[in-house]
Amino acid sequence: MEFKDYQNGVLDKLDYYIDKLKASKEQAEAFVEFQQARGQHATTSDYAKDAWDALVHERRIDFIQAKNGALKPAPYIARFDGLDRPIPNVCFKVPTGGGKTLLGSAAIERLQIDLFTKQTGMVLWVVPSDSIYRQTWKQLANREHPYRQILERASGGRVKMLEKNDPFTRRDVEENLCVMLLMLQSSARQSKETLRMFRDSGRFTSFFPTEDDSIANEQLLRSVRNLDCNDLSDFGWAEGVQPDSVSLKHSLGNVLRLVSPVIVVDEGHKAYSETARETLCGFNPRFILELSATPNPNGKLHSNVMVNVSGQALKDEQMIKLPINVVNDAKSDWKDTLSASCERLQELDKTAREFEAESGRYIRPIMLVRVERTGKDQRDKAFVHSEDAKEFLIKNLGVGESEIIIKTSEKDELGDIDLLSNTCPIRYIITKDALREGWDCPFAYVLTVLSKMTAKTAITQMIGRVLRQPHTKVTQLSSLDECYVYTYDQDVSVAVKSVKQGLEDEGMGDVASQVRESGGKGGQREVFREVIQRREKFRELPKVFLPKVLHADSNELSGFRLFDYERDVLGEIEWEDLSYVNVDNFELLEDKLERTITRIDYEASKSDQTKLDFTDTAHHEELKFEDGAQLDLPHLVRQLTDVIPNPWQAMRILKETLTVLHDKGVTEKALYINRLELVKEIKRDLKKQVTLVSEKIFKEKLEHSEITLRLFASDNDRLNWELAQTIEVNVADGDEVLRRKDNSDLERSLFEKVYKNGLNNLEKETAWYLDRKDSVYWWHRIAVNQAEYSLQGWQRKKVYPDLLVCVEEPNTGSFRFSILETKGEHLKGNDDTEYKRKLFELLTEHARTAVEAGELTIEAATGGMSFKMLMEDSWSQEIVSEVS
Repeated sequence: MEFKDYQNGVLDKLDYYIDKLKASKEQAEAFVEFQQARGQHATTSDYAKDAWDALVHERRIDFIQAKNGALKPAPYIARFDGLDRPIPNVCFKVPTGGGKTLLGSAAIERLQIDLFTKQTGMVLWVVPSDSIYRQTWKQLANREHPYRQILERASGGRVKMLEKNDPFTRRDVEENLCVMLLMLQSSARQSKETLRMFRDSGRFTSFFPTEDDSIANEQLLRSVRNLDCNDLSDFGWAEGVQPDSVSLKHSLGNVLRLVSPVIVVDEGHKAYSETARETLCGFNPRFILELSATPNPNGKLHSNVMVNVSGQALKDEQMIKLPINVVNDAKSDWKDTLSASCERLQELDKTAREFEAESGRYIRPIMLVRVERTGKDQRDKAFVHSEDAKEFLIKNLGVGESEIIIKTSEKDELGDIDLLSNTCPIRYIITKDALREGWDCPFAYVLTVLSKMTAKTAITQMIGRVLRQPHTKVTQLSSLDECYVYTYDQDVSVAVKSVKQGLEDEGMGDVASQVRESGGKGGQREVFREVIQRREKFRELPKVFLPKVLHADSNELSGFRLFDYERDVLGEIEWEDLSYVNVDNFELLEDKLERTITRIDYEASKSDQTKLDFTDTAHHEELKFEDGAQLDLPHLVRQLTDVIPNPWQAMRILKETLTVLHDKGVTEKALYINRLELVKEIKRDLKKQVTLVSEKIFKEKLEHSEITLRLFASDNDRLNWELAQTIEVNVADGDEVLRRKDNSDLERSLFEKVYKNGLNNLEKETAWYLDRKDSVYWWHRIAVNQAEYSLQGWQRKKVYPDLLVCVEEPNTGSFRFSILETKGEHLKGNDDTEYKRKLFELLTEHARTAVEAGELTIEAATGGMSFKMLMEDSWSQEIVSEVS
């Protein structure tokens, strides 16, 4: 099997790492031998960390972004086995569909031959789910499969595939490369007796001394001290068992500890629990390789990411289908959507047959239908059931029953069917969640989402199922090189965001981050990241801290924790007091049902860079309203939960509203056509009420010191925000650095460069004013990215201020901070501006009180701080008091 270029790059990095690891290990062992020869005790140093640090020093490991936005070398996550020996452990970050299993197999070959210089031993291949287990087993157990052939090459043709209940002997491990597939749940135990693989068994006697050879058992336990032992008190002393005897458990867990396997963890990000990590390390592995599309989620370091394969690499190798076409049937129902997606599939099938006749390449486009219910006893009119979708396909759309299968946890008609076979008739697969993992069929072209209430989640979780390109080779026919997502009754922008999130979750964040709407001025430009240092004269400044909004908590040592809007504000609202008070003024709109299509395209620019390009086109066509169509109340309630998090209260408000409208003579048809507008108006009305109540709660808590803005002179960096030493920004070709009006360099900006991109005229005028003001010690464009400083008040969204100014107090030598937010005149008086203005005024008054109480006293914050909203028409007057 020929490797792709990026796959060769991954393996080249592994080869280099292995060389470094061998040299580091040999050096560590030589030192131990030297010390022992001198009669000195010595232990092996962490040679795995030394090898990693060598790669970091040579810049062969990607830098990571810290919480403050700065780039820093990736620290090594050290792991030790049950005998306190270092475990080399690295992670391959590979997007879904990028060949993680292939790379895992190839890595085993290199580890066995180049690092351990042996063709026998044990490999423990850990997977997270049953679907991935079956798929991986099918690939590795098939002697004709390329993955298995790689393992055969690594072992000299002596591969023995095992499952956890299979018996095997010491001789098997010594003469073969034994590859055992294991579910993560089977290895992540909670206690020594909970799982079968840690129980005594009669299948592994060849690995242990005889039970009555106490000396041999004791010697083995001394050499491998983390072996599990039987509790001899269960046997009783009357049978001649000595109190100091050792009885080793003949368990699979103990066998693994003895043979020191190479461990491959598929979907490694799902093995981050402490229990899972401790258990895997407790098997005394000689190497741990993680395979993951999304390691280190939420910025928390769990894995040593040695290679990072991008989504762009997959596209370059023709492995994924793009563009993605998102089609939404607005104000329609699921039957219209299923009909439209079926028409699309038929068009694709016709094109595929013509393509096969010309090229000889067989493609049979398949549709995945995501429904709301699948259970035998869950069928009702309120939700789209798998049987509903199947019946509609057969009775109304003329699809043959043999072309449809249902794949659920209860009903698996897919089984071992080879969907790629040209004799397979399957064209429709109906499911709910059963295809979220382990799916790799490249014939899947269309995703039809009939689950309105969870459409956003469904798109995000399942978009990866239709991305793979058949034969990893484009057809040069646009329709067969694209994929399609059909939804109904959704906000198209939300659907598009869901696609983007899905790409990120599949490890293609670099592709998702390049999403741009088409039609922008100037087209698209190459974008890259730049690390900017502080200006030289400010590099020796003491650490700069800013306070965060905190909430009192007696369970915390400091007495405070980070303020949580959901918990500390929404949790205090009396929801029973709310209702849609403006229902009598709701206006009905008799507009037509419409269908909206959005294309998410992938294009190449002149500089050979790529982008996702959104082009929206709306088809205005009247769809038939079927008599008897009913409002989907659960779906409408789910939309209201954006404002009313309690679904019971949301349902109460909705039913009360519908009752009022019915009493006014509004028909079901009118309600059906206007249902989205009605929900929008209810949400708008309730949002105003929630905002007023939330503001009252926030102010009362602030007054009673339950909420505060303060600094802590402690090591608890969660409660203080620290200004970074470097910042990382997105810069496009042609972006210009901001200079003074006379074209001279800036002097008082904290960092060496401030780019003009993203700065409006008011922000530039403010920056120029600050840079020539003598009282300003330094200023910083704090909103350079949203990893910077943020505030939160009585609304859900956080506020990211524009500028941080350090002002030198005259004649005192102390400094104070001013937080500035600029707003254009056209934004004056809108809800967002008014909210920020009121929040800033409130926090300024609170900060003044805090200074008087001696709370804001860390480093440069000795003079306190203020928060100011600068409006375009008055900024030049308002800023004077802030920086004078």
